Amino acid sequence: MDASGAVVVDAIVYGSQQSSSSGNGTIASPEIATLEADQGKGGCIAVVPSPARGFGPPAPSDATNRSVDRFPDGADTDSLCHDFLMQSATTLLSASSAGATNIKVASVADFSAGQAILIDSSGNVETAVIAAVGTAGTTTTGAPTIVGTNVIPVAGVAGFGAGQTITVDGGANQETAVIASVAGGGRGGRGGPGAGATITVAAPLTLAHAAGAQVSGSGITLAKALTKTHESGARVAGGVPTPGAPNQYSARRN
Repeated sequence: MDASGAVVVDAIVYGSQQSSSSGNGTIASPEIATLEADQGKGGCIAVVPSPARGFGPPAPSDATNRSVDRFPDGADTDSLCHDFLMQSATTLLSASSAGATNIKVASVADFSAGQAILIDSSGNVETAVIAAVGTAGTTTTGAPTIVGTNVIPVAGVAGFGAGQTITVDGGANQETAVIASVAGGGRGGRGGPGAGATITVAAPLTLAHAAGAQVSGSGITLAKALTKTHESGARVAGGVPTPGAPNQYSARRN
């Protein structure tokens, strides 16, 4: 309200885009939702994704413990559909040890070089800065593969997609390939076993690989080494808390 208490200056309504008189329960003053609404959409709401709606890859962990904030910080265009951005978030697909400078994640969407991120939660959380953003996904071969094959049986395909460059195996037996397609189970999880999961690559493999060999995207490279060990499934979130200062969210939307 303004200083007189008679004029609504700004309002925030959370929920889903419904009528201008409902969202996350009944709004006592429908005119508030109308004030902040793009009426062509039936009333604007600052929408927070929920696990039930399967927001983002993978679900449901991406949809929890995320923040919505104004971007640019403090902006008010009287449209909740446009004034807010969702905090970027993903999960680790494999454990990362102290001293590591690269993490394997389920998604790299909305992350960028130079961005500060939070890894893990509670007493094991630490802050890192992104040096480079690569590609998502990590898994292992589910069976030995031979030279000349295009199909790699894998434990899961979470985070992988057509057109992505991946690394197969390591050391002297390492090679790169481009994904043509993925199939089978494991897409919705954290890279765990998936029945019949396969990755088909665009060109035949030039080396043979044993069962259990790592198959991964290039992940997110960090500017400095991690100081803690983080388990598979740990949360990675963009935008560290900045109380009393402008938020650090990116203008790139999900």
